Amino acid sequence: MNATMRNEVLGVPVGAPPERWEEGLGGDFLDDVQKSRMRRDYGLVEVAFTKRDGHWESVSASLQIHRLARGLEGMVPAPLERAYGKFQERVGFDPFRTVLQARGGALEEVADASMAGFGHFRETTAHSSVYVVNDPPHGDLRSGALWSIVLSRCSNP
Repeated sequence: MNATMRNEVLGVPVGAPPERWEEGLGGDFLDDVQKSRMRRDYGLVEVAFTKRDGHWESVSASLQIHRLARGLEGMVPAPLERAYGKFQERVGFDPFRTVLQARGGALEEVADASMAGFGHFRETTAHSSVYVVNDPPHGDLRSGALWSIVLSRCSNP
């Protein structure tokens, strides 16, 4: 929830360098570097970086909620589990939205024809994106399941 409303994960904001993400999420990750772009995969969390003036900075972070349905073993970084407890394999959009609204957040639907099979919602304060499974189902995830949350430094309202 906090990530959705603040564009940060465990206090590490989008815009931070790789070292800060490692401090926050730990050292169990895989880096995929392609020229001036890097993707750091922590399992549940993926962070995208770009190299500017010789320094890496994060430009987005995605919570890949759909990956939890594959099983929780090794998927959730230990610091996240310590902070939030045990994760569930599936997260419904309606309960997520209810908790987000109770904490002062708000979601508005975004018309996005390129996202066939998914609903796209934007959190109105932080402008993070929330993707929800519509029809048809995707693997074990049925309509109404949370797919991912994308935090971006450069989000457009």
